[in-house]
Amino acid sequence: MSLKYKVTVDGTAYTVEVEELGGSAAAPVSSPAFTPVARVAPAPVAAPVAAPAPAPAPTPAAAPVAAGATTIEAPMPGKILDVKVAVGASVNNGDLVLMLEDMKMENEIFAPAAGTVKEVRVRSGDSVNTGDILIVLG
Repeated sequence: MSLKYKVTVDGTAYTVEVEELGGSAAAPVSSPAFTPVARVAPAPVAAPVAAPAPAPAPTPAAAPVAAGATTIEAPMPGKILDVKVAVGASVNNGDLVLMLEDMKMENEIFAPAAGTVKEVRVRSGDSVNTGDILIVLG
């Protein structure tokens, strides 16, 4: 048994004949019911359009550092593993103040000068970029 359909592609009409092949013999080509059917390439499918990315939230401006204060900045991008000091703690030049992970390597960050910890701007698990202020000494 065969069914005929009229299909329009880009404004051109085609007659299409569909025949069930399950166990029955196909109609011979010389059959008067046979109508040559144009082979039509499938219509192109438009690729899905990605929704525009939302605008990034503005990064809050870092609080200014008091004049004369010493800052400890991230020497590389990474993830804070452990902060070894707290606000009010006294540190000496060369004291370990925090651990920073970069590319699976643990990097020790040391105080560049003696002083008192005025601010700790990061905590364990934070991601930082090169130059981000991590700790402020006064």
